[in-house]
Amino acid sequence: MAMGRMVMAAVTLGSLLLSLGSAALPCPASAGPPRARLAFAAHHSGQWDLFSIRPDGSDLRQITNHAYEDRDPAFSPDGRQLAYASHRDRNWDLYLLDLNAGQERRLTTDPAYDGAPAWSPDGTQIAFESMRAGDLDIWVLDLASGEVRNLTADSPAADFAPAWSPDGRQIAFTSWRTGDKDLFVIEMDTERLTQLTSDTAAEEWPAWRPDGRQLAYVHNHLGEREVFVQDIPDDGTADESSAAVTWFGRDDCPAWAPEGDRLAFVNRRYDGDALMIRAITDVFDRPLAILPGAWLDGRLSWSGHTQDYGTPLPSLVDTEPSPLYHEDVAPSASGNGEPWDLVEIKDTRLPTPAMTPYLSDRVDDSFQAVRERLAAEVGYRFLNELSEAYRPYQHQGEAAEYASWHKSGRAIDTLFDLRGANGPQLVISRDDMAGETFWRVYLRCADQSGACGRPLTANVWDYSRRARTQLAPREGGVENHPSGEYYVDLTALMREYGWTRIAAWDRPEFSWRWHFKAFEYWHFQKTQGLSWYEAMLEVIAPSKVESTFSYEQMIAAGDPPFTVAIKGVPLPAPVRLWWTQVRP
Repeated sequence: MAMGRMVMAAVTLGSLLLSLGSAALPCPASAGPPRARLAFAAHHSGQWDLFSIRPDGSDLRQITNHAYEDRDPAFSPDGRQLAYASHRDRNWDLYLLDLNAGQERRLTTDPAYDGAPAWSPDGTQIAFESMRAGDLDIWVLDLASGEVRNLTADSPAADFAPAWSPDGRQIAFTSWRTGDKDLFVIEMDTERLTQLTSDTAAEEWPAWRPDGRQLAYVHNHLGEREVFVQDIPDDGTADESSAAVTWFGRDDCPAWAPEGDRLAFVNRRYDGDALMIRAITDVFDRPLAILPGAWLDGRLSWSGHTQDYGTPLPSLVDTEPSPLYHEDVAPSASGNGEPWDLVEIKDTRLPTPAMTPYLSDRVDDSFQAVRERLAAEVGYRFLNELSEAYRPYQHQGEAAEYASWHKSGRAIDTLFDLRGANGPQLVISRDDMAGETFWRVYLRCADQSGACGRPLTANVWDYSRRARTQLAPREGGVENHPSGEYYVDLTALMREYGWTRIAAWDRPEFSWRWHFKAFEYWHFQKTQGLSWYEAMLEVIAPSKVESTFSYEQMIAAGDPPFTVAIKGVPLPAPVRLWWTQVRP
């Protein structure tokens, strides 16, 4: 197994992000009556900003435009203001935007993380999650006085994702205090605590129905996420009756319509997230995708009467080159017929001197850029040491895929593990999608002051040998609670630069449940919409590709016909006819 060495980064995150530029907030709200709108955070043009859209999917608008991240928008009860969390000045604080005047105000200035604001029904207070006391707690900010108080100081476990009840008497939140991720409510007057769920699955993202009689939340069982709704008795006691209202297995972040008859949620997809709405009065109602093909994160907020604030946008699809990097590409001068060269990535260590870190000239600059960005964020040069990069096109091994993206110079494998003085620096979380197992990779921040990353709240997967062989044989390991420290989401950061993960292998002959090399959490590739065969033709002479990767040779190498077709390999006529009938 490859092991890592930690080296402090020379580049600073501040200088890196400031080079991207920072624009002022868009113009104030347009004239007209207040309307219903959904607010959310999305990645667009290289930034995480806030946006809103009408519930019918029309009038998409950009609310903020800042080089640093903005997340977790929350409309005030009267719809005139928007609270949110932002990473400006290199720490997470709460901000308030007046949607009529276009004026912004900073609400908190603590060096520790503050996030996930939730309004009291009367609009005088904001509940939020914070690391001020050394662990995640639920705090309340009085807007008039600026005073804050910690509601959950009794437990060292993580308490987060607050949601204020419509009558103002309770706050629901997610907590690790029982060893599992469960939902609790705390009484504002007495601070009496009631546990609402006790399932072995993880329950998170609570959202109150406007009449206060139900709570929507995300039920996460081993990476399969669905939105559930649970009744809340009038006496505030726990009620275990709950029902799933979504069924995709990859749903997050529920938010109720002001009328209480519909739920908005985020449907996670491999090719982009979708903002969905469904009526809960009819179990057979088909959810409506009002914003497909986006990349969303954090909470949704639904207001029944707010202004059409911000800059109109046609969509969140990025059509311009990424502002995060510039890909400097030159045609190949080899004369062998391939359009582009393979470029050696300098300052990169591999397990053996015989391995050379080549990447295609069409993706090498994006890798260099994300490597510098990551070093600036986490405080050490994680991507300067890899487990693998390029494989020669003739390579064929027992545990290596014959049609590997490594051969096209468009894939890298990170270190499998990374440990420091404080224990593991790399952790993973199960993140299933469309019936396949994916993993999300997190790196521990060297600086734990709050300037780097966010507190980790995801279920951490223990894939140690003991977990895989003794605690859960043939299950690939077990879920554990996080350490309560600051981490950077490596998977999300790589995606910003076009580098995406792949699913774990889960076949009868080769599965992550019993073979470590099938996990694949370390693998990232950049396809740019190309099939594997098209990518190979970019860096290998066509005659070599055609002679080495014919349909017959691929089948002989052990690839099933479906995989060969997906890879874009030219198919014989009978197989081509079959493929037209079964292709996804």
